[in-house]
Amino acid sequence: MPTFVYLGNYTALGLEGAMRDGFESRVTAVTDLLEAHGGQLVSMGFCMGEYDFVIVADIPSRKAALVAPMVAGSAGTVSVATIELISASEMSEIASMAKVSQFKTAGSGSN
Repeated sequence: MPTFVYLGNYTALGLEGAMRDGFESRVTAVTDLLEAHGGQLVSMGFCMGEYDFVIVADIPSRKAALVAPMVAGSAGTVSVATIELISASEMSEIASMAKVSQFKTAGSGSN
């Protein structure tokens, strides 16, 4: 199953709700939402810095991976960036394809 990383920030409304309900409630809500679409929470942590939280999840498809940020984002309580992770074996396959690919650089003089 593909792995996705979600990098998120709370809006003022979202942070207020998480503080009121407890941050454990956010982990439960995320777990329930992911599982409802065939996914599994691997890890969720809260951060200092550019993002307020990071979620790592195994999700069955790209479409399913976009459900959680769409639902949560449309509620107006978070903004989320979604990243699909690529395994080392997949990267090796891609590198093998790249090694035999031809590419004419801009300005090389050939059409």
